[in-house]
Amino acid sequence: MIPEDNPPALIVGLGNPDSKFLNTRHNIGFWFIDSLVDSLRIHFNDDLKKGFSDTEYQSEGINIKLLKPMTFINDSGTPLKNFIKNKNITPSQIIVAYDDLDLAAGRIKLKFSGGSGGHNGIKDIIEKIGTKDFWRLKIGIGKPTHKDDVISYVLGKPSPDDKKQILEGIENIIQNSKDLMDGSFTNFMNNLNGDNNGI
Repeated sequence: MIPEDNPPALIVGLGNPDSKFLNTRHNIGFWFIDSLVDSLRIHFNDDLKKGFSDTEYQSEGINIKLLKPMTFINDSGTPLKNFIKNKNITPSQIIVAYDDLDLAAGRIKLKFSGGSGGHNGIKDIIEKIGTKDFWRLKIGIGKPTHKDDVISYVLGKPSPDDKKQILEGIENIIQNSKDLMDGSFTNFMNNLNGDNNGI
């Protein structure tokens, strides 16, 4: 059941902090959250002892925290669990942004709850926070021709055309980020894709 009148309190972007992975498909969540933070003219505070970078944005009725787990993506749940432990944030108020193989490059989908879709970062979050009931902001990266190539594909750099589509998708999110941050999810999806099939 989709929560009503429950604006998000936290947006999380998934990625691998190692510099050799920064430009890869698996780091799309980092690309997005960094772009959002830049657009809001705020800055991340690194707390690497706790395994994350975080910041906060307040304006016009919006009060939202933003987070980058700085562990490897397969252990994204640990810093997220640590971050929300002493805060009044419920899982249904969390949006997790990440790369999605089942969407074409640059396609965006917002969905509440569900499985991991084979994404190890999402799988770890579900295990660590003990529920599937959080929002997923999926950013399409397309998929390789052969299933056996998935690991090398997500850890590889997108083609110039795919990168262009992905960056345009991220920019589209940024342009509609007020709807995302204040919980106007139907408006958000309508503006992005002309439908709300992801909700």
